[in-house]
Amino acid sequence: MNGMTIVWIVVAVAVLVIVVALIAGAMSRRSRDRAERAAYEHEQQARASAAQAEKQQAVADEVDARARKAQAVADEQAAEARRLSAGASERREAAAQARAESEEHRDQAQNLWPDDGRRETMESPDQHPANWDDGSHPHDPRHPKHSRTD
Repeated sequence: MNGMTIVWIVVAVAVLVIVVALIAGAMSRRSRDRAERAAYEHEQQARASAAQAEKQQAVADEVDARARKAQAVADEQAAEARRLSAGASERREAAAQARAESEEHRDQAQNLWPDDGRRETMESPDQHPANWDDGSHPHDPRHPKHSRTD
């Protein structure tokens, strides 16, 4: 082998090394570009997912606020119902007490009227008018059957 052949072999090997280096560099650049594109796509998907999550969180917060408001209204209505029920109970007790007083006064009135044989027996209060102010009570002096000649 002469010196010129060695030079051509060295040059060929150098060219081959340079070509391999260029090919490796190009492949590395493509790989890096692909990785950058994939990273960019993932970043875009992450942003879209984050925006969607924010929207869903806002909707969830709104629904939660409406639920709390509805619960507050329901609690207020329940408190009003309890207050009205208590008022109704008080009125029932007052009505029962008034009925008892009415019965007591009716009994006292019957005991105070003289029994002269003309007195009609009192019927149940359901059979009499609610208001005796018109003189229709059998013992009212304005009643036509009531005559005192004492």
